Amino acid sequence: MFKQQSLAVFLILTMLMAPLSNSNGNDEAIELTEFAVSESNTLNGWPDVPSWRIGDRYTYETQFDVQQLIQQANVSATLNTLTGDTEYEVTDIFFMTIDNVQTLVYKMEISGSFTSGNDGAFIEDTPVGDANGRLDIEYQGEDIIRVRDLAVVNSDFTLDVDFAPFNIGFLSANLATISFDTSYSPPKEKYDFPVRVGDQWYMDFFASTNAGGSSDYFDPTEFDTAGPENNSWQISANGVPTEGGVNIAYSGCADSYKINEWNQTGISQGFNWYCPDVRYNSWMRVSNAAGFTIDWLLKEYRPAGSSGVNANSNPGTRNLEIDITPQAVATLPNAEQTIAIDYSGPSGVQPNTNLQLRYEMDSTLLNPTTDTNGQATALLNSSDVVDTTNASDDYSSNGLIVWDPQAEIIGTATIVIDLSLTPVDLIAQSDAIIVTRTRDGVESILTKSIGYNALPGDSLSFSIPTQNRGLLTSSPTSIDVTTPNGTVISEPLPSIPSYGEARVDVEWTVPDDEPIGIQNLAIEVDPDELVSEDSNRSNNLASVEIFIGRTPTAQATVSDEVYTFENVTIDASASFDEDGGDVTCRFSVEKRPGLIENFDTENCIIEYNWSDGSDWNIVVIVTDDELDTDTIDLTATVFNQAPFVNLTVPETIDVNQFVFADASNSGDIDTISPSGQEVTISWPGLNCNEGTTQPTCTFLANEEGPLTVTAVAEDDDGATTTITTVIDVLNVAPTISQPELWKAGQNQSVDDLGYWNLNEDETVILRAVADDTPLDKDS
Repeated sequence: MFKQQSLAVFLILTMLMAPLSNSNGNDEAIELTEFAVSESNTLNGWPDVPSWRIGDRYTYETQFDVQQLIQQANVSATLNTLTGDTEYEVTDIFFMTIDNVQTLVYKMEISGSFTSGNDGAFIEDTPVGDANGRLDIEYQGEDIIRVRDLAVVNSDFTLDVDFAPFNIGFLSANLATISFDTSYSPPKEKYDFPVRVGDQWYMDFFASTNAGGSSDYFDPTEFDTAGPENNSWQISANGVPTEGGVNIAYSGCADSYKINEWNQTGISQGFNWYCPDVRYNSWMRVSNAAGFTIDWLLKEYRPAGSSGVNANSNPGTRNLEIDITPQAVATLPNAEQTIAIDYSGPSGVQPNTNLQLRYEMDSTLLNPTTDTNGQATALLNSSDVVDTTNASDDYSSNGLIVWDPQAEIIGTATIVIDLSLTPVDLIAQSDAIIVTRTRDGVESILTKSIGYNALPGDSLSFSIPTQNRGLLTSSPTSIDVTTPNGTVISEPLPSIPSYGEARVDVEWTVPDDEPIGIQNLAIEVDPDELVSEDSNRSNNLASVEIFIGRTPTAQATVSDEVYTFENVTIDASASFDEDGGDVTCRFSVEKRPGLIENFDTENCIIEYNWSDGSDWNIVVIVTDDELDTDTIDLTATVFNQAPFVNLTVPETIDVNQFVFADASNSGDIDTISPSGQEVTISWPGLNCNEGTTQPTCTFLANEEGPLTVTAVAEDDDGATTTITTVIDVLNVAPTISQPELWKAGQNQSVDDLGYWNLNEDETVILRAVADDTPLDKDS
């Protein structure tokens, strides 16, 4: 059992390794929040891909909250939030071949020590019994990150997990030392630079994990996985990283960008708060619908080759940097542009230095050399290559690298490719809308990957961008937003710089009587055509589809009132979705008090059996295509099975002999009692030498004839089983003692020959005693 508990706990841990409102009255009213119009900087003002340096170090406060998962994982265990620090350090820059392309990558080494703290973990059935104790994890890992866009190429880590019962080190048991090596093809792009609020991107990739290591409790290769994935991301906020009122310890990341991640079914995988000032994340969260959350919150940043650094708040300034400036904020495919390079810093300029320009997506390598001012230029053709992320803000965004191979100093930038370049092009950019849904007080960001869905009573907040994909600043104008009920709201738009945007925020509460179907939020930019230089008015219109549905209806039956170990059918196949589409079901079955076992099915039917009789709780969660849910609570009645008794006695025995009756081979197949305590045996009518409730009974058969022996077994549910057998107590022949010779009141002894010696005429008494069983003596 301890092996099962250890495996389950370890499995959990390895997962380590992210208003427009209609009233119902006749006078229809539109409730609007005050419109907030924000102006962005030019494209160059949005954070672009950062460059790292060997020796850059990050320290994250780390929290593993897995208790909900443990409760659902059929594990008799509790576990506090695991805490500790994780260190990230850039340790190398090197080349590797990715998809037949020589690619510059970083090696980032990761290490951490995490603990539940003393008495922070409880596991049943350890080698020393049920025990509170301390769970400790040592983590060593290595990530390979592509330089040009911070895409993850490979992630390799090792976990060493120990449990110390009673917090005593010498009792510590190693649960496992196991390694995971995960590769992504193509590399997984968790960022799409340059980053700005509202950007969305999608990506197909193939993830493959190979596991190894050693454990006494399981085969590490059980964790090998491989398969296609399709994730989506959206930047939903900009500001101080905060979640649930919690802030990070590092105080220099007030300009962070929240990047949400979803899997292909629209389920949240967590988020990153990307902080441009520290060139990486200020907060990372991995979340899973199974019930665990892991957070990394930035505490310290120590950049290499920098001055003026405060590890807790200020990254300072690199002493030497390579800055890259493309000729334009965007370019056409197969167009040439001049790339300006500046290699300098507070330490001075770097003259006459041979650099390498790498445009890896097109396998372009150039070798500019800085002049006496540390500056250089290069002519670059954008080519017609397209990146692997479908994004809302451009046709393609391709990473560009200029680096000093000798000093291993890197500069990075992004070449943004558009299919047309015009002086001004205002766009109603529906692909970059941020939709926040509030339901029962809980906010969630909706992803376009599965559509914007809502129920009557939901509050929807739309952050609607107008983008200028032209090369010049646009004139002020306005935007019209038409609500689903036909009301038109007009708001002013300021001048928008080249490749900048302005946003309006609108909220709409779905009326309680809103019918099932698609509603549209219509958008028109510059409806009065005030911006005459807008060269493409066809993209000034956009429509946001909102599907108004209903929660699915959960219906389920239980074929219960069976005995333990007999299957119970739990059938929720009659569940349906009123707004159409399929449903799936999760069955949360109470295995025993405090332990829940989960089953996810598409046909909504499972069979289950219990090893103990009781009324067991079952929760059925029905989920539709829009991830709306309905829940139904059920009870399964399972009858206890009576104990079994095996009684062994002799078939016959002579009277006045002790009988040994043995019922030790008795038990209860559905017991929850410890081994050896499954049943209690009693012996009615017998006076047992061992006592009245022992598995054996030794007693005297003092009467001949049939003797009834009864044993009664009682299990931990109070059920009893009685077994009776008859022993034939046999008659025995009478007995007579050796004769004795008494003379003058004294017993006479025989001589050496066995004779009594008497004198003639002596009076003596010859005595012998005969005996028989009481029944024979009375007959």
